[in-house]
Amino acid sequence: MELISSYHLIGHRLCPYVQRVAMVLAQNGIAHKRTDIALDAKPDWFLALSPTGNVPVLVVDDERTLFEAAAICQYLETITGKKPCGADAYDHALAQAVVAIGDKLLSLTADLIYRDLSESSVDATMHQIHKQMSIVSDLMSAQVVDTDKDLSMLDIVFATVFRPFALIAVGLNRDLFAGFPGLRGWASDLAKHETVRNAVPATYYRELHEFIACKDGYLANRLRMIPQDNIVLTTAKSVM
Repeated sequence: MELISSYHLIGHRLCPYVQRVAMVLAQNGIAHKRTDIALDAKPDWFLALSPTGNVPVLVVDDERTLFEAAAICQYLETITGKKPCGADAYDHALAQAVVAIGDKLLSLTADLIYRDLSESSVDATMHQIHKQMSIVSDLMSAQVVDTDKDLSMLDIVFATVFRPFALIAVGLNRDLFAGFPGLRGWASDLAKHETVRNAVPATYYRELHEFIACKDGYLANRLRMIPQDNIVLTTAKSVM
């Protein structure tokens, strides 16, 4: 195991990729400093550290920098000697393949937030989300989440995929888990896990509402028409 004196995670309070790294750090008991930045006003010191200009960034021992969530998590797994996706080679490979689908779902969620300006565009993205969810549902048997045990990397990634779905469902009046009871149950179990809960602020849904509502897309327009307190109550009942 590589011994390092310090870690500094630089991210954003709501970013799913930052959540992924935060969960791996927490689950492995790795002490670290954390700094959150504003995505629309990235400081020069951060841009000097991040080759891509994106979060998360992990500064190792105050002098070496890692970027991209998957690479950072792989590094953390390596130095701790753990294999969150499972020891069996086939299961590990399958989990990695499904993680890749999780990344596609995160990208599609970003489309809903940032790029889909019309209902027809949202419809097209929702169709793609349903398609990817169907693939995951077909590939994965019922996932059992033990709240007293560590999460797999597959669990960690899909905890970040599923987390915003409740707010999106309220904004669009559409159930993203419709037809996928197994995935709904998996999401519900993940939301109860301490590592998942602690990866975001207690005010996550309120902050996410504010973050999306200031955008220009169709989802943003819908959320601006719904009282925020109603959304907080709905998401709290649906997810937590």
